[in-house]
Amino acid sequence: MITYNDGLFTITTDGFTYQMKKDAFGHLLHLYYGSPIEGDASSLLSLRDRGFSAVPYEAGLDRTYSYDYLPLEVSVLGDGDFRTPGIIIEQEDGTLSASFRYLCHRIYKGGALLEGLPCGRIGDGESLEITLKEDLSGAELILTYTAKDSSLLRGMKLVAKDKKITLKKALYSMDTIAMDQDVIWFDGRHCSERNKKRAHIDTSTLTFSSRRGATSHQMNNSFILCSHETTEDHGEAVLLSLLWSGSFTFFAEKDQYDSVRCGLGAGSEFFSDDLENQELVLPQLLLTYSPNGLGDLSVKNNRFVTNYIRRKMTGGLKNPVLLNNWEATYFDFNGDKLISIAKEAKDLGCDLFVLDDGWFGKRNDDYSSLGDWYENRDKLGMSLDELSARIKSLGIGFGLWVEPEMVSEDSDLYRKHPEWALTVPGKAPTRGRHQLVLDLSNREVVEYIKNTLDDLINRGNLDYMKWDYNRFITDFHSSVTLPGRIEYDYIKELYSIFEYLGNKHPNLLIEGCSGGGGRFDLGMLYYTPQSWLSDDTDAIERIDIEFGSSYIYPISSFGSHVSAVPNHQTKRVTPLFTRSSVAMLGSYGLELDPTKLSEEEKAEIRREIKEYKELCPIIKDGDFYRLLNTPDASCCLSISEDKKDGVLIAVRRLSHGNPKDHYVRLKGLDNKTLYRLGDKVFYGSFLMNYGLLLPFTYSEDLEAIRVRIKAL
Repeated sequence: MITYNDGLFTITTDGFTYQMKKDAFGHLLHLYYGSPIEGDASSLLSLRDRGFSAVPYEAGLDRTYSYDYLPLEVSVLGDGDFRTPGIIIEQEDGTLSASFRYLCHRIYKGGALLEGLPCGRIGDGESLEITLKEDLSGAELILTYTAKDSSLLRGMKLVAKDKKITLKKALYSMDTIAMDQDVIWFDGRHCSERNKKRAHIDTSTLTFSSRRGATSHQMNNSFILCSHETTEDHGEAVLLSLLWSGSFTFFAEKDQYDSVRCGLGAGSEFFSDDLENQELVLPQLLLTYSPNGLGDLSVKNNRFVTNYIRRKMTGGLKNPVLLNNWEATYFDFNGDKLISIAKEAKDLGCDLFVLDDGWFGKRNDDYSSLGDWYENRDKLGMSLDELSARIKSLGIGFGLWVEPEMVSEDSDLYRKHPEWALTVPGKAPTRGRHQLVLDLSNREVVEYIKNTLDDLINRGNLDYMKWDYNRFITDFHSSVTLPGRIEYDYIKELYSIFEYLGNKHPNLLIEGCSGGGGRFDLGMLYYTPQSWLSDDTDAIERIDIEFGSSYIYPISSFGSHVSAVPNHQTKRVTPLFTRSSVAMLGSYGLELDPTKLSEEEKAEIRREIKEYKELCPIIKDGDFYRLLNTPDASCCLSISEDKKDGVLIAVRRLSHGNPKDHYVRLKGLDNKTLYRLGDKVFYGSFLMNYGLLLPFTYSEDLEAIRVRIKAL
């Protein structure tokens, strides 16, 4: 419910209250965000004469009113607020100052829709729109809020009038009065993504960003603010996630009065956009709140993402088990080899065969041919449509790997259109993986990609496309847009390609990929229902990547495969059952050559795929709980939303002589319901409050267990 009363805006659901107030001078104060309340939270504001604080001119001689310490909904440079601003505007004469004041508002049914950008698909919610007007330029800042369950979607649009302004920074900000808070972030590197880190917010500014043109392996664009005492099971927490796939900036700071401000938005510090009689729509921000710890927070957030953001699949490929040939063959294959692999994949129970890199142009290594999206008939020994037909005749779907945003210097496309690559005139380009990035801010490039992929999908009769992105942007120069706006235009046009393909081929499953985790975000999940989680296919290392990712994304969106051993990244030898158990925490697949498996291994994989398909509704549609993650062991639980069916998966990561036992307390069960676990029966209250002894046998290294949990 959204209400307005005498300047007070209150947004309330069963899960939270979010409250703002228009002050006497037209500025918007942020009052409260937390568990549902009634009443006006402005009663908690402390108005005192605070030394050296700037005071609005309209306040006259009243020195107790200053935007330097009041909690603000919109923080702007040049309005007496000396804290880190969320918005910086340069006026036409170069002045770095702005002041936004209330103009009007409206409350309407349904969610706020954004043209050309990801947004929450909320048809039955309620939205608030507040328009603020800037004093000097007359520009308008339109804020939108859509509430549903325990989540809130914030939107922001800047509308420039007839006076030119330059937008140099545009972050959502949120102020909280005197609270002891921590920030949790998810950093990493290629093959080690989304490691959970935590720090106390003190009287300094913590800043995290990506300047890479993508969200990046190094830093995810989701953050958690929580009380210092918050744990997995107790305490307040707010998750902030940007529906965006490009560069971003986040900051958190505590001021001199112990109030905390955080900010999150698209663009690096190099962002800049000139606007005159134009508007710029910023990506949405998702906020999810829980008073009951990080575990409950991720469950609530992932339900919302699944229901209202992540793309829903149509047709028969909702949960396909696939085999990808990359680690099976790399570039060394021909058509007959691929067909033999696909035949074995079908026999194992796979639904889909995916042909990875190396099928196009003259591609036998990663030095050439990106951009030339036509099959290498000499290598395949047949046309693409013939290969597709022969594979599909086996009773298995067919998919292809592509990297459409890139171009090789050694390619027909680059020789024809060198101006289509992002390069700086007079400077040799910076290479990444021996390839350049196409300028997606150029509509000619966008149309070429749309038409080329459309033709490829039709010729190959594709069921699936793996969309890769294997380098970041370095040379920010375009012939068609301002350098400071390239990142924004690039990502928005990327989304237009996904929108085009999704509308024209609604049954096509597109899996996002960027070396695994380089562009894993809500913006991508809006268009691609799953993304390759990491290029590290080692099961033991993937546990940490899966657990870290599960704080912010549903595990159903994780592309997760069983690879061969010794593992291609770590050389670790891990039992097949363990590799399979870890791969079940996601969209299950195989990353190996089935023609090299023993009959015993094939039989085991058949059993594993059959069991995964039985467990899939629980794992993918249920609530996911992290129960244990230490250097010695990890354990998690997926339980159906009705609390009647679940599966517990645990892995013993490190062996010891004379080992200790491992106990876990389960979560998400019904206290008074009896549950069967193997040949034993327990009440839900017992399992959640006392716990369960994990039935490891301690008979082999890297042992895994799977325990089915059924309500009686």
